[in-house]
Amino acid sequence: MEDQLFQILLKARLVPGEADSWVWKVGGLQTFSVNSAYIHVRKDREVVSSPAFSRLWRCKVVPSVVLTAWRMLENKLAIRVNLERRGVSVENSLCCLCGKEEESYRHLFFDCSFAWRVWCLCFKWLGVSFVFHINPKSNFDQFRLSWSSDSVNVVWNTIWVGMVSELWNHRNFIIFKRGVAEAFEVFVFVQVKVWSWISVKICFVCFPTLIGVWNLWCV
Repeated sequence: MEDQLFQILLKARLVPGEADSWVWKVGGLQTFSVNSAYIHVRKDREVVSSPAFSRLWRCKVVPSVVLTAWRMLENKLAIRVNLERRGVSVENSLCCLCGKEEESYRHLFFDCSFAWRVWCLCFKWLGVSFVFHINPKSNFDQFRLSWSSDSVNVVWNTIWVGMVSELWNHRNFIIFKRGVAEAFEVFVFVQVKVWSWISVKICFVCFPTLIGVWNLWCV
């Protein structure tokens, strides 16, 4: 340790008459910036500006909802498996929606039998079928129409964000307010919320619903 310090000091260049100062060596800058520090911390992880994240930030939802979706994609939500990993004591690690498997972020949103029923209602509503990925980023990537315009896919991505957000809200409703798991209720909330977000952001957007027709889909 002393030898290493000595070698470092040997490389130091002292300039008579100049005061000592801090120098930020990350990113080729002489001064500190939050952006350069953030990039440096994440340099060994997935690139933040990937196409999937760019599409996520364009979704027509309130900031708290898109933040929930982003935290889910990054596995940063307070899911029971994550809480146990951080040393937080939980009553049990089973999924509160199905009560059968460990509550991981992949299971809760995509592999859970309850979540699957909600997704099936969504697919029926949209009149589509997908190869359903349980990897969150792959699932988000697939939830778009390759032949459609960007504005149409913004709506599709917004629906995906609404699904994830409402599954998370319902999970918390069951845990903290002793609610009951109701797949159709969750899906109806998704429809209503997505409609409320989209209708004020994009003109001439109409949704078919399972409980009545508001209008034809005319994006």
